[in-house]
Amino acid sequence: MNKIFLGILVFSFSLFSQATEKAKITFLIGKVSAKTNEANSNWKLLKLNDMLNEGDTIMTGNGSLTNISYKGSDFKLQPNTTLVLKSLFSKDKEGTLEVKNGMAWFKLVDLKGQKVTAVTPTSTAGVRGTAFATSYEEKTKTAMNCICEGKVEIGSTEAGAKPKIVEKGNGGAVKEGSKEIIMSDYKKDIVKATAKPSFEQKVKDNSMLKNCLTCHKPTGWTAEGVISDEKYSK
Repeated sequence: MNKIFLGILVFSFSLFSQATEKAKITFLIGKVSAKTNEANSNWKLLKLNDMLNEGDTIMTGNGSLTNISYKGSDFKLQPNTTLVLKSLFSKDKEGTLEVKNGMAWFKLVDLKGQKVTAVTPTSTAGVRGTAFATSYEEKTKTAMNCICEGKVEIGSTEAGAKPKIVEKGNGGAVKEGSKEIIMSDYKKDIVKATAKPSFEQKVKDNSMLKNCLTCHKPTGWTAEGVISDEKYSK
């Protein structure tokens, strides 16, 4: 009888542990807020070490940055970004992270075979462990994924669209209503923590790329209005 009771207790604890897995705010600059997925939920200002649950929506203000850590993985949110933790990956469950606006950088590690997908209103980016950035601009209805490490399967949300494998040093953009993935090459523009002068024109042509300069410092040129922090970029 005691063995049966112990087995039930262990099983119950396992379920409880899975149900209460949380992410954590491990870096924060400026104004960052969150709300739950419950009806009539109000926005709450976050502070360092606050915990986040599956289903929460996080929003960074103008000039604000934050890092969310979960099981060794990091989700770095740029200014004016809204991210929904739709599904936090676990042993038996894949993860889904929704970038509704702005840019988030994801460093996904030790997924143990689980897949994580970063979605926007126009695109999907599926991985099993890598580093990449996902951005979405509401004004142009365009999503972009830039690959920092490994490979990412990028696709359009349009019915019948075929995904494409995009490798390190490249990016893929998807516009609303299009099945096409517009490719870009950044291997000569971004070198580790620096952004070369050749990247300046690309930033002028695509304002979304300015968010990259938080982690990749302009070298040989200057960019106005960029928030840079050494702790954040590490």
